[in-house]
Amino acid sequence: MKKIKVNVICAATCLFASLTASNSALAQKTHELTFSTYLPPAYEYVSKPIEQFINEVETESNGRIKINYFHSGQLYDGFGELSAVSRGDVDIVNMTGVYPSGSVPALNIFTLPFLYDDTAHLRRSIDAGILDLGIRQELSEKHNTVILGVGPWDPYEFYSKKKPIIKADDIKGQLWATSGSGDARAFQLLGGAPGSLSSSELYLAFDRGVIDATVRPLLTGIGRNLYEVVDYVSLSTFSIDISLLAINKEKWESLPSDLQAIIVRAAKNRDNDQYARVDSFIDEAISTYKSHGLKVNKIAPAEVSKMKELTAPAVDEWSSKVNRSEEYFDIIEKTKSH
Repeated sequence: MKKIKVNVICAATCLFASLTASNSALAQKTHELTFSTYLPPAYEYVSKPIEQFINEVETESNGRIKINYFHSGQLYDGFGELSAVSRGDVDIVNMTGVYPSGSVPALNIFTLPFLYDDTAHLRRSIDAGILDLGIRQELSEKHNTVILGVGPWDPYEFYSKKKPIIKADDIKGQLWATSGSGDARAFQLLGGAPGSLSSSELYLAFDRGVIDATVRPLLTGIGRNLYEVVDYVSLSTFSIDISLLAINKEKWESLPSDLQAIIVRAAKNRDNDQYARVDSFIDEAISTYKSHGLKVNKIAPAEVSKMKELTAPAVDEWSSKVNRSEEYFDIIEKTKSH
């Protein structure tokens, strides 16, 4: 009788030890994630925060998360990133808002012309919940994608080769490289001839005379060496796009809660780092352009107002197609510095 009792106790002890070891192994499981971005390391105010995000996640998780990082479009270009993360072909992406806006039209709120004053205004609108009017939900429910963080680009400005953009009439008749439907429609209304090109194609397009001008952030000009093939930069704060750090929803839900918490903290730190870098970058970029012999002009407020008036139909058309559009505009208006 005693022998049976001892055997039962031993069996129970072994079972407990086995379950404990199993749970411990599960807790220590390494989660390998693939991170893809079309952006090159030369885009430093985006790439450096991404690198820090990866380092923080791997360090704070004590190696339980391993992130394989692919940049410069090694896996997907800007237009393909949302589909790739939605399918689970990659786990994490850093999307520029304009590229997935064809699938999520509400994202065009960040590339519609002349809505934002500066990056501080953009941040206030995000903190006020502008992404929660439908963008976050649509990405999750229709595209299997969870937003981890949101950072800024510096404002989109005018680059031109033949002549400077000083007034609205200077846009007419020029061949414009655009990146989304929102800016393309705006340039139609301004009398330009728009055509979609990714940032990686701009240098050759300018060099070969395929395009006359484009509207892009100052970072694009630095990262893609556009100062070698254009002669003018004109400042107007045409728009300010966002940098979306996002993860495949199924992959996200498969991660233990403690690892999710580490990723969320690292994503927030990444956002803060990118805002700080953008703020210091703008003046540096302008100085760099001038040092390369480019003529940098600031478009007069009266001409910006005229451009805004001429492109208002693009804003109205977007508004008619997007749910809760008036709430988007209310947030933008209420978060102006006044």
